[in-house]
Amino acid sequence: MTFGAKTSGSDDLKAIISAISTLVEEATFVATAEGITFRGMDPSHVALIDISWPNSAFEKYECDSDIKFGVRIDEFSKLIKRADKKDSIEISISEQNMLLVTVGKNKKYKMRLIESSATDTPLPKIPYDSKIILSSSKFDKVLGDVQVVSDYLTIQTSDSKGD
Repeated sequence: MTFGAKTSGSDDLKAIISAISTLVEEATFVATAEGITFRGMDPSHVALIDISWPNSAFEKYECDSDIKFGVRIDEFSKLIKRADKKDSIEISISEQNMLLVTVGKNKKYKMRLIESSATDTPLPKIPYDSKIILSSSKFDKVLGDVQVVSDYLTIQTSDSKGD
């Protein structure tokens, strides 16, 4: 089993982990040849997050077989927060079943993987009238701005195409 992924910067991974950390304490990621996915629901079953990070989004990506790996989000977040904006972050899984995290050129960490008790969360079949495309870093910034004044966010769309 070979798995390794390297980002060209730290912003996207930080935004993804930040979004996940608002819902769950433990996350089980699925790595395939196509990329890394995560789907999770908050404990009260109100909010769902579904993330698909294609292999093309990475500077370097290798996965020769499908693998699931679970992490404690708060611990993982502490490690990747050590990265500067331009630092790459590389993750891989060792033969001892540890998550190896390399931040920049010389910060290396080992993190124990966890057995996740999470079950596969089905994606609800909800028809949508609009499609919004937004980078994860921009969405994270919007959520941070909203969080200063409210716990709720309403998104409305119009027929015109926005910027």
